This record gives sequence, C-alpha cells and structure tokens, in this order.
Amino acid sequence: MNNGIFLAFDIDGTIYDAGDILEESFRLGIETFVESGEDSSIHVPTREEITVTLGYPLGEIFMMLFPALEIHKRNELAVLCTVNLVKMIKEKKGSLIDGVDETIKTLNSMKYKMLVASNGARAYVEAILETYDLKKYFSEPFIYPEGTIKNKTDIIGSYIKLNPDRELVMIGDRYTDLAAAKENGIPFIGCAFGHAGVDEIEGEKYIVHDFRDIPGILERIKEDSNTLLR
Repeated sequence: MNNGIFLAFDIDGTIYDAGDILEESFRLGIETFVESGEDSSIHVPTREEITVTLGYPLGEIFMMLFPALEIHKRNELAVLCTVNLVKMIKEKKGSLIDGVDETIKTLNSMKYKMLVASNGARAYVEAILETYDLKKYFSEPFIYPEGTIKNKTDIIGSYIKLNPDRELVMIGDRYTDLAAAKENGIPFIGCAFGHAGVDEIEGEKYIVHDFRDIPGILERIKEDSNTLLR
C-alpha cells in the first residue's frame, strides 16, 4: 500500500505541454494591452524566450520578459495573457505529455496520493486538470504561490506541514522543482522529457525519460529508503 506516500507534481512540462500555444496567447494578450492605450513598443516574446522562464511564479516570468514595465502594468498584462492561455487550454490546444493519462490512473490505482505543486497561475493549472479530467485524481487543498506562499519551495513546505506523517516525493522537469525538493529534504524525480530536457536536472539519482517510468522509479525510491533504515 502507498497511502502514506504523497506525490507532488509540477504541471507545465511535466503533465502538460503548452509550448505550441504560448506565443499566440502572449500575442493576443499584448494586442489587448496595447489597444487599451498601453505601451505599444513591447514586443511579443518568442516561444523560446517564454519557455526559458517556465517554472517560475507568474510575477517573476513577466518581470523577466517585460522588465521595463511598471509592476502594476506587468500584472495587468499577465492577467490578459493568462486569460487567452486558459481559453486555448479549454479548446484542447497544447497537449498532455505522452503517457500522463494512463500513468496517473495507474498511480491512483496503486493508492498514491497526488498533489499539485506548480508555480503556475491557479486558473491555468486548474484549466488543464479540468479539461483533461485529471482533477479528480489530485488531493485537496491545492496550494498556489499566493499571499505568503511565494514559490514552489513554499508550496512543498506547506504540504509537508499539512501532512507531517506522510512521505512526499517531488516530480518535475525544471531546476525550480529540484530546488523545492532539496530545500525541503525530500526525494526528487526529474523528468527529462520536459522543457529543459535533462540540462537542469542532470546528475540527479532519479530521472525518467518517459512519464510511464514514474511508477518504477517510485519503487526504487521505496527500496532505497528501506535500505537506509536497516
């Protein structure tokens, strides 16, 4: 039984790939922003420029992409771009990572508890989970970077406080996921199929190249933990 083990999943690049719709959602958001009388000199970032920022909280993403804008203008633009992104997700643009649907069902049948651990906006994350009928597999509450919760490290720390008697494993594709695991002292499964490939997680003990490999890696983690306790 695995009911004592919680799996904290990153979303973008781990469960869902928004790569094909990122540039368009930003373009539409910027068009609305400019039409409302705002700075017309800002450019639409390329897919590559946006992808580099993924994994960070929304405010940091827009600070990296639009450093010349005042913070309240960046926040306004972030809302506009997110609205378009959510709309496209609900239209089933973008795609689930290969193997997610079947593997999440397998993990659920194996009695793992699954948590959302994403720096993404609440509307963005929940649109993905609801559109692809995955939300029912994830345990409440969902914790997001809001208020005193600043980033993914805080998210994981909050889940640990809520579930002090449970083991937690972080699963993600970026350095921010790895850092959240390391700073909270929990195992990390790196997803080499994500946006950065293996570059940001290279050298880690547990790396998967296919989402379907996660159950097997979890068995390895449990075996390693049992060995350490002997």
